[in-house]
Amino acid sequence: MRYPNVIYDFDGTLSDSYPCFANCFLDVLQKYGIEDTYENVYDYLKVSVGHCIKQYKYPVEDIKIISKDFHEFHNLRAPAEQFPMEGARELLEFVKANGGHNYIFSHSGAIVGTMLKVWGWQDLFDGILDATTPVERKPSPHGCYYLMGKYEMKKADTIIVGDRDLDTDSGRNAGIAGCLFDPEHYYDKTEVDYRVDRLFDVIDIIK
Repeated sequence: MRYPNVIYDFDGTLSDSYPCFANCFLDVLQKYGIEDTYENVYDYLKVSVGHCIKQYKYPVEDIKIISKDFHEFHNLRAPAEQFPMEGARELLEFVKANGGHNYIFSHSGAIVGTMLKVWGWQDLFDGILDATTPVERKPSPHGCYYLMGKYEMKKADTIIVGDRDLDTDSGRNAGIAGCLFDPEHYYDKTEVDYRVDRLFDVIDIIK
């Protein structure tokens, strides 16, 4: 394999998380008497949860409460309402069947492990780095460095796959290849080594 070590973002890459994200954030807005459309919330979330939170004015002084509310709603709804991205399992199984290794680098917390258990995907991964381990957030390379050091990956053998520019920028900053999975074309102007609209197409890049 050209890239036997594959680091994936989770939400929006392996997991089709944003529909559930958007509905959960609409629950938050409703809690505080704020109205907006699903489409607007979805677009804001595609930048980041923090970006979405900043688009509104709330009747609370501590903005951290809004983030807490969002994650509480998400932790409740995700196991029943969040599903794998099309082609994700096939890609993961291809890597494992060909002697490669799958890793996750996500800003989400323990919900990542929860979803892997719901889907029966635990055995498809060699390592998981989520928010329960304190590393700098993407596009910092520190998360990539952490995984590469812990699992003895060579830069030339490693690629990161993600749905946002900060994912592939994290890889570039760590000196590894990046593949942007952007079927909705939010990041058409992002400079990246590879670009795909389907996860199936990652197989042609890494094999």
